[in-house]
Amino acid sequence: MKGLFAGVPPLLAYLGTASGFAHWLDSGEFVAAAADFGISHPPGHPLASIVLGTANLLPIGALSFRVAVLCAVLLAVAAVALFFAFETSLSVSDAIRPSLRFPLALAATWWVAGSQGWWFQAVRPEVYALQASLLCIAMERLLRVSITGQEGPQGDVRPLYQAALALGLALANHHFIALLAIVPSLWLLLGIWKTWGWRPFAWSTGFVSAGLMTYLYLPLRALQDPFLNLGDPSSPGRFVWVISAQAFQKSISPEAVSPFGETLADVLIATARDLHVVTLAVALLGAYFMLRVSSSRKFGLFWLTLWLVYVLGRATLGFVRGNPDAIAYFMVSYASLAIFAVFAIGVLLSALAEAVPGKSKLAPALGALLALAASFQFLRSLDGSTLASFADTDVFDDGLRRSLPARSIVLVHNPQTIFRYWGGEAEELNRPDVTMIPLPLLSYPKLVDRYVRDEPELTPLLRSYVLDGTLSAPELQSLAALRPVYVEMDVRVTQELMDLLVPEHLYHRVLTADTTETDEARAMHEHAAFWGDVYQRIGHPIDSHTEVQLIWRHYTDSLYFASIGDTNAALRTVSAGLALNPHPRELRMLQEALKNASAGERIDVTPFTIR
Repeated sequence: MKGLFAGVPPLLAYLGTASGFAHWLDSGEFVAAAADFGISHPPGHPLASIVLGTANLLPIGALSFRVAVLCAVLLAVAAVALFFAFETSLSVSDAIRPSLRFPLALAATWWVAGSQGWWFQAVRPEVYALQASLLCIAMERLLRVSITGQEGPQGDVRPLYQAALALGLALANHHFIALLAIVPSLWLLLGIWKTWGWRPFAWSTGFVSAGLMTYLYLPLRALQDPFLNLGDPSSPGRFVWVISAQAFQKSISPEAVSPFGETLADVLIATARDLHVVTLAVALLGAYFMLRVSSSRKFGLFWLTLWLVYVLGRATLGFVRGNPDAIAYFMVSYASLAIFAVFAIGVLLSALAEAVPGKSKLAPALGALLALAASFQFLRSLDGSTLASFADTDVFDDGLRRSLPARSIVLVHNPQTIFRYWGGEAEELNRPDVTMIPLPLLSYPKLVDRYVRDEPELTPLLRSYVLDGTLSAPELQSLAALRPVYVEMDVRVTQELMDLLVPEHLYHRVLTADTTETDEARAMHEHAAFWGDVYQRIGHPIDSHTEVQLIWRHYTDSLYFASIGDTNAALRTVSAGLALNPHPRELRMLQEALKNASAGERIDVTPFTIR
C-alpha cells in the first residue's frame, strides 16, 4: 500500500503528459531501436533495446507513444524503490520518530519524482527511466541489507544479490552512470563484509555477471541485420568498439570542454533550479545531522558520496545547459538532497514532539502536510515537463522524409535530423525508396559498406567523402543526374557547394544541368511559403528544443542565401532566428555583415563555416 502512495501519483502525472510523438535529441533513435529490437549508438544499450522493444506489445497508439508509456512506468517503479530507500534511511536513527518516517519518505519521493529532471525522462523515449529504475532498486536493496546486517550473520543477505543483479543490468544499459554508483556503495559494503565475510560478495559477482551477460545480445542481434545496427558488433573487434563507446571518446576535444569550475557551477545551478534553493539549504542541515549521529553516519556518508560522485562526474564530462540528457546523469543525486532535507525536518519535528508531549499527533500531522505540500512540485514542473500536446517532430517529418520525391538520396549532417528520420521511418515504413546517409556516422564500422552493398551508385560519392572529409561537387552532380539528391545545409557545406544547391523541403537540392533560373526562383518562393506553413502547424508556445532546431536551420539557410547573393532572403532568415532568440552571437554577426552589404552582393561566409 505504501508503494502505491509513492508510485501512483507520479505515474498518473507521467502518463498524462507523455509524448504522442518522439521528441528531439535521441528519442527517434530509441524508437527505431524499439521497432525491431535494434542496436543504438555506442555503447549499444542492449537492455534498453530489449525492454523498450516490448512496447510493441502494447495495444495503444503509435510506437513512439508506447515507448514513452513504458518509460513512464519504469520511472514510477524508480519512485517506489526510492520511497523505500528513503524510509529505510530514516529508520536508522532514533532521532526521528517512527510515525514520521512514512510521510517524510513520501514527501521526499514526490519532490524528486515531480522535478523536471526526473519527469522529462518519463515522457519521451530514452534510456534514463530504465537506468533510474535499476539504480534505485539497487540502492534500496543495498540499504535494506545494510539494515539487516545490524542483526548479525543471522540477518537476510539476499537483498545484496538483488542489488548486484540490478547493478549488472544497469551496466548493460548505461555503463558510465552505473559505474559511478559503485563508489558510494563502498561505505555500506564494508559493513556487509564485516558481518558476513567474503562469501556473499562471491555470489554477488555472479549476479553482476548475469546482468552483464545482456551484452551478448549485441552480436547475436547484429547478425540478424536489424533496421538499426550502429557499429555492427557482430565481430569481437566491432563488439569492443561499440561497448567501449570509442566513437564518443574520440569526438571529445579537450579544447571544446568548458572549464571544470564553469561546468560544476552549471550543474549546481540546474540542481537548485529543479529542486529549489531552499531544498539545498535544508539538505545541508540534514547532512550535518545525519553525519553527526553515529547510528546514521555510514548511511549519511553513502548519500553524501552519491551526490558528490554524480555531480562531479557530470561536471567532469561537461554540462550542456538545457540538455535533459545531461541532467539525467545526476537524477539519483537528487535523491541525496531529498533524503538530507527530510532527515533535517524529521529531527526538528521529533524535537517539537518532545517539547510538547501533550500533542502527540502534532508532528505526524505536520509530516503529512509536508507530503501534501511536496506534491506542489508537480505543478511547479508541469510546464517544462509536459509533452502532451507536442507534435513538432511530426510536422518536421513531412519535410524531412514524407514529401520527398521518389528514390531521393538525402545527405544529413545534424544528428537530431538523423535520429528523427530513423524514428519516423521505423514507425511508418512509408519511404523505403528514400536513402538517408548520416554523414557524421560514416566512420561507424561497416556502415559505408552497407550503403555501397545496397546501392552501388553511391560508391564514388561515399569514397570521396571518407577520403577527403567533404562532399565532392562533381560526384554530387553525377549522382543527381540519376536520382534526386538533397544536402542538409550545415556549416560544413563549402561556399563552392552552395552554388550548386537550391532550397527544397527541409534540405537543399543538388542542381542538375536542366535546372533553369525559373526553377530556382520558384524554389526560393516556395521556401518562404514552406516555413510559414511550418510555423503555423507548430503553433505557440514553441517547445524549447524545437526552438533550437528552428534557430539552427534559419542560421544555415541564411548562410546559403548570403553566399549566393540573395541578401533579402538572408536577412529574412536571420531575423526569423533572432526573433526566437536574440542572443546567438553568430546570428548577430551575420546580420551585421548583411546590413553592410549591398543588394545582390555575395557574402564571403567562410568565417561562419567549418573546413
